[in-house]
Amino acid sequence: MIVGIVDIIPGIGATLGVSTVTLFVLSQGVWLALKVLIACIVLQQIQDNLIAPRIMQDALNLNPVVVFFALLVGARVAGLIGVFISIPIAGVIVSLFEIDEMKSEV
Repeated sequence: MIVGIVDIIPGIGATLGVSTVTLFVLSQGVWLALKVLIACIVLQQIQDNLIAPRIMQDALNLNPVVVFFALLVGARVAGLIGVFISIPIAGVIVSLFEIDEMKSEV
């Protein structure tokens, strides 16, 4: 639950949440903390790389590859603010120039 709440902060939220939970669980044992850390990382990767692009695909009618690439470019170019604005900018560019190859096939 802590990871989900802190995950609202783009970019660093998931890392903060996983770190916090792992430190709490560390008091129960090292192996349990390691298991929790691995489980959190796997679930976070599934969310960020599989689920989130599909949701954005349905909302903006963009191909998931375009969404993922837009997030990477946005984070690299403008950091945290780039993560916030990269997907809307990609949607505007695809719609403005009517690039059918980048639209979802739904």
